[in-house]
Amino acid sequence: MESWSVGGVPPVARSADGGSLVVEAAVIVPIAMLVIMFAVQACLWAHAATLVQNAANTGEESATALGGSPAKGEIAARAALMATGSKVVVNPSVQAQDLAGGMVEIRVSGSAETIVPWLRLPISATRIGLSQEFRESG
Repeated sequence: MESWSVGGVPPVARSADGGSLVVEAAVIVPIAMLVIMFAVQACLWAHAATLVQNAANTGEESATALGGSPAKGEIAARAALMATGSKVVVNPSVQAQDLAGGMVEIRVSGSAETIVPWLRLPISATRIGLSQEFRESG
């Protein structure tokens, strides 16, 4: 004999795959979290790369300006990096050197802050510019 609930509506039948939803969620949720973590990590890397490029540009402008030097460029690049990227760029390094022909090279490097513990993403930027000089004519 069948049992009916109040109002003549049959009770909800249990399906054979009732537990599969829990298993699917247990697999899909961690994968979705990993995808989100990698997306945030990629955004942090892109932001850090932009900050390093900006620091290299600032250093190159300072080093190649009239009265500038590689030392002034290195100081300016470090200051720009510390002002904008002190929490995003890990282990920053700035080098400046004179090249042949009055050229100056500024190299800024480091790595992006990590969310994924075993993933280290290096970043670097190099700018080379011609030192400006004032020459009297004649």
